[in-house]
Amino acid sequence: MNLLWIRPIQAEQALQPDERRVRDFVDSASGCSETVDSLSDKLGINRRRCRRILEELVEQGIVQRRDFADIEPIYLRFPSR
Repeated sequence: MNLLWIRPIQAEQALQPDERRVRDFVDSASGCSETVDSLSDKLGINRRRCRRILEELVEQGIVQRRDFADIEPIYLRFPSR
């Protein structure tokens, strides 16, 4: 069981469909490394909404944000080994 989804049932059921889809993608066993544009295109989610969800996951410590001078920020999450 992954720590990303250890939460009370009520909290999980309260998630919006877009947030659930982003969390499911980020929770993949192989990890993820995505920009907002790439992830929003893959999941068919509005870019602003996707960015807001990813920033919330950064605040919660679930993903990391890496900023670069010449490209968009990349959001990373790799399961610990």
